[in-house]
Amino acid sequence: MENIEHKEIFFNRAEALAAENISCENCFEAVVFLLKDKDHEFSMGLATVLQCLEFAIRNGALPKLPMSWCADVADAYDIEFDCDVSYYDERADKTIGFDPPK
Repeated sequence: MENIEHKEIFFNRAEALAAENISCENCFEAVVFLLKDKDHEFSMGLATVLQCLEFAIRNGALPKLPMSWCADVADAYDIEFDCDVSYYDERADKTIGFDPPK
């Protein structure tokens, strides 16, 4: 990492202070995480956390997730995962009406 600005960002890691379930018609997230870095307190929604998870899977930092888990998340939070980050599991055909590979 040669760019000084990127180094400053990289070493200014956030830590989780709390998480909160949100029940409001005007909110766009079901769960919001409260974070703090060296200078700020801020929030991050569950959708952003799941996007980070998807990025980590795509780039090989984490293993793929079961299709049934992805389907459960899609049903609960209306967040779709690309099929490239999941693998077929036996519960998937019951969860999402998937025909198992032969």
